Amino acid sequence: MTWIVLVFGFLTLIGLLDSLANGSDILKSGGGFSDTFRYMFLRAPVIFDRIFVFTLVVATLLTFVKLIRQHELVALLGFGISATKQAFLLVPAVIGASIMSVLFIDTAMAPAVRSLQAWGIGEYKVKNITQENPLWLEDRGRIIRATARIDYETLGNMKFFFRDEKGTVERIWHVASAKYQNPNWALTDIEELDVKDADGETRFLKPLVGPKIWETRHNPTTIARLAAEPRDLSLSEMYNFSKPGNSGSKPSFAYKFWFAHRLTRPLAALILLIACTALMQRTGREDTGSKTLILGITMAFIFLICDGAMATFAASGGLAVLPAIAFPLLIFGIGGSFMLLRTETL
Repeated sequence: MTWIVLVFGFLTLIGLLDSLANGSDILKSGGGFSDTFRYMFLRAPVIFDRIFVFTLVVATLLTFVKLIRQHELVALLGFGISATKQAFLLVPAVIGASIMSVLFIDTAMAPAVRSLQAWGIGEYKVKNITQENPLWLEDRGRIIRATARIDYETLGNMKFFFRDEKGTVERIWHVASAKYQNPNWALTDIEELDVKDADGETRFLKPLVGPKIWETRHNPTTIARLAAEPRDLSLSEMYNFSKPGNSGSKPSFAYKFWFAHRLTRPLAALILLIACTALMQRTGREDTGSKTLILGITMAFIFLICDGAMATFAASGGLAVLPAIAFPLLIFGIGGSFMLLRTETL
């Protein structure tokens, strides 16, 4: 219950601050007061993904603070319930909450992010398909580049690179826009550049007359998945894009990292539980647990900073997936286990 109250409080506070920061974008898009709450609702799964491990740590610390202030921790130790046993007693709640969190994130976050992409509010206006952040994809031997997303069902400023069997580009289409008309995309304002056997010869764009369509398995939903950050996808989508030759707009190792990262969050919560339990063994008569609460929150911040640094390195290709996942878990796991064993010898 402590954790649920904390999650609700954090989501409300961060959601309000986030909506205030992007209030001007909401108003510019024609939204009203109610759209602020709609934005908060759609952002909630994304915010929850970033904070749920931290809230589990804070909930664990507050549970021990309550035990310390009511002198119940002394009673537990007097009845032979050591720090290790206390940790084991809290394992079902912490692991259960973390597994439910992962399942909720996996179910709710991807659809919410696609809705925010379609809306184009806040950071999704920047992280969407833009000139600075183009979308590249391979489709039936063609390389396609899009640098604008006019609306959820319309791509703009596109280039189609047609290749021969050897992979050499033969011609390029410059397309002003592609409108999705199930099951294909209707192309408008097409100009063609023939580069086959050019050998340095100057070639010019030639307008193509008549309607053209882009026959593809891609639809607005799959385009949204390709444009999304790997972390904002579901586990099944991450796994699919991590396969060789089937990557999204980011390299396959980025999807592999975030897939492994999400699966290991229950383990991260367990390791932090061990460290928190060892840290909160305070039985002094005047002890209130306030100082150790601050130390515990600081420890959680250090873990998040370390984990975030490893994520940055791994997602950019600077570090392999396994070391990036394992390093913070090993460091805090060894440190927490050492502190827990030390409480048994005191």
